[in-house]
Amino acid sequence: MNTRTGTTILFAVLMIILVMGVAALMSFTGWVGSTKFSAQEVWQKPYLMALSMKIIDVTGDGQDDLFIQNDTNLSILDGSGNLLLEKSYPAPLVTTMGDVNGDSREDVVALYRAGSGANVAMISKGEEILQAEIVQFNDPARTAIIRYADGAQVILGDQGGILVAIDLAGSEVWYSTQIASSAVRGLDDILIGNQMMLAVANEGGSVAAMDSQGQTLWSYNLPGGLRRLRAYDLDGDGNSEVLLGGENGGFIILNAVDGAELFATKLGQPISEIREAEVDGDPSSREVVLGGKDGGVWAYQMDGKRLWSASLSDKVTEIASVDLDEDGAEEVIIGDDSGKVTLFTGPSGDRHSLGSYSSGIARIDVGRLTAGRQIAIADGSNLHLQSLEFSSLPPLKFTPLLGGLLVSVVIALAAWFIATNPPKPALKVSLEDQSAESLQSQRRMLKESIADVERLRQAGEMTSNAYLARLKDLRGQLADNEAAMKKAGLPYTPETFQCPNCGGTLELGMDRCEYCGQVVIS
Repeated sequence: MNTRTGTTILFAVLMIILVMGVAALMSFTGWVGSTKFSAQEVWQKPYLMALSMKIIDVTGDGQDDLFIQNDTNLSILDGSGNLLLEKSYPAPLVTTMGDVNGDSREDVVALYRAGSGANVAMISKGEEILQAEIVQFNDPARTAIIRYADGAQVILGDQGGILVAIDLAGSEVWYSTQIASSAVRGLDDILIGNQMMLAVANEGGSVAAMDSQGQTLWSYNLPGGLRRLRAYDLDGDGNSEVLLGGENGGFIILNAVDGAELFATKLGQPISEIREAEVDGDPSSREVVLGGKDGGVWAYQMDGKRLWSASLSDKVTEIASVDLDEDGAEEVIIGDDSGKVTLFTGPSGDRHSLGSYSSGIARIDVGRLTAGRQIAIADGSNLHLQSLEFSSLPPLKFTPLLGGLLVSVVIALAAWFIATNPPKPALKVSLEDQSAESLQSQRRMLKESIADVERLRQAGEMTSNAYLARLKDLRGQLADNEAAMKKAGLPYTPETFQCPNCGGTLELGMDRCEYCGQVVIS
């Protein structure tokens, strides 16, 4: 194997290893995914600054509707964007949804400012069924429906921390000032021994669990102030986990039974949103996804193990989840204050853009208003309904490997062609039919070249193999030059002869052939 062949093969092997290594990395680390998520606009309607939004059946016809509410307006739309119900109330308006009357249909509770107090309206199947006046009440902050074992109650919280519970007739059941030091920031139902109770928190960080009489079951204080309270039974054991997001970046999980801390950490920025989702694909428990004021996103298991984290360009304003690819792990859809909507996939947290909007994202919800999965997105000025699309072509996952294999084949073929193609013959000067002056000039040039080769060898700048190959070529040309001069009848002194064993051209006076090692007589 000559030097050129060996070098060509070595270079080809290294190139093939590099190409296949990159292809494998792209295939198995997600550089080139086998899945694609996208959202296509179905319709768009103007709607200013949504505060609440839900895809759910609120008219009782068995078909999901789109409920949306801002500071003064409550609207219900069908799958085509047609208005089914619209009501206006004095600001500030807050709402909640739940089955108030036990008919297995979602009802709407609207709480709004009225005079020196507030009014409550209950809407069932699109019809207003109750109006009640609440006295000694500040601007509305939160409302929730809690289905206690002894009957459902509507819990109302104001900007001063006052809590009022009313029954389905609008009568007051209990009144509490326990957290009346700052605005109510969280109202949620919690399970304690499979029995529904109330979890409440104010802006200052006071957290409590209350029974159907307004009695405190336990209390907890979150230093630095609270931004979010959510409650979910993450492991399905009949007892909820209470999730707290702090102004100082604290994330705490409490046991709903006694308020004991199960997990606590600091995330470095205020927590702006908390939602549960099936992130890791294990149905035995649900996970928690958090968003931060500075764009941080984190996915945690209920034991506090972090699955993944990411960063967005602005404050996280909304989090929703849906299993689009039906692999058992839900995709997490996040909206931020820059107007971007981003999808994060299951356990890995790989991100996919679902579009950008002209203003910050206010609310997001996922459901089936019509056929297929759809996502409702409310930015600062418009309501968008989009169809969620997922394409999965498993063979495409290995497209980089296939491409790498094809490139490797091309490299191998090119190397084979170069290695097996005979080298071009060295350029030789034609000595026939030249003038005497030209032949003399060629002779001097060849002698100078032979001398240069000798100097390079003596200086160690040329290997023995290269030296012999070049010298053999130059001596051969010198022999041709002598033959041409003899044919032209020009006087010359012979300086070369041929080895009788290998035919190599040698200098006169040599007694051993440099090429074959045979003893010769010149």
